[in-house]
Amino acid sequence: MDLELTGRRALVTGSSSGIGEGIARMLAAEGCAVVVHGRNRERAEQVAADIGAAGVAIADLSTDEGAESVHGQARSALGGNIEILVNNAGGSSTGNTAKPPVEISAEDWISNYHANTLPAVRLCRLAVPDMVAAGFGRVLNVSSAVAVQPNNLGSDYSGAKAALNNFTVSLAGSLKSTGVTVNTITPGALDTPMLRAGFAEDLHKLDLLGAHHPIGRIGRPDEIARAALFLASDAARFVTGAEIPVDGGIGARLHDPG
Repeated sequence: MDLELTGRRALVTGSSSGIGEGIARMLAAEGCAVVVHGRNRERAEQVAADIGAAGVAIADLSTDEGAESVHGQARSALGGNIEILVNNAGGSSTGNTAKPPVEISAEDWISNYHANTLPAVRLCRLAVPDMVAAGFGRVLNVSSAVAVQPNNLGSDYSGAKAALNNFTVSLAGSLKSTGVTVNTITPGALDTPMLRAGFAEDLHKLDLLGAHHPIGRIGRPDEIARAALFLASDAARFVTGAEIPVDGGIGARLHDPG
């Protein structure tokens, strides 16, 4: 099946490792010109060289200036406007995964909002007008299963991801009849270096986490990338404003009192 991605220009934020790297690799394999983004130049350039990317963009997206720099670097490397924007950069900025809501400071809430919601808002403000003018665009926001079913702990992170989901729906609705679609992917637990680092002292708990998923294991970055590939392609031209769970069934399990 031809996904009509050959020659499309894509920016994948936070793509020097983990989910973002998996998405960047798969888009490049389908013929997209991809810009790899990260804050560590060495890692980003290594991934870019490995996948034959169009270039790299290095900056922190937690500021307007950083987003403007990434947007400019990407357009320069791609030789044109961004057609596929994957907003993947993020992650808990405070490490409050063991804290209940009343023990999390307002500053930590703000920090996670800047790390997980505003980078997508900033880049959409810069890239979407060009997509509208061209009559084509794909925006993919990578959220988290906890945005839909939050835990009792780490609510500063899950709240920021919930705001990202809300932004997706609002933006999609505002782009009616423009040829630009906006969707969210909500992954469950994934086997990434970041997750493994969190379980480094007791990898048995990682196995228990996988067993809690109805599918019987945690996911892999390439499994998120396949969903991203679909949403970026012409096959998903009738999909917008959607929240696509790619979570091994953990979201459905959370809805099930049994």
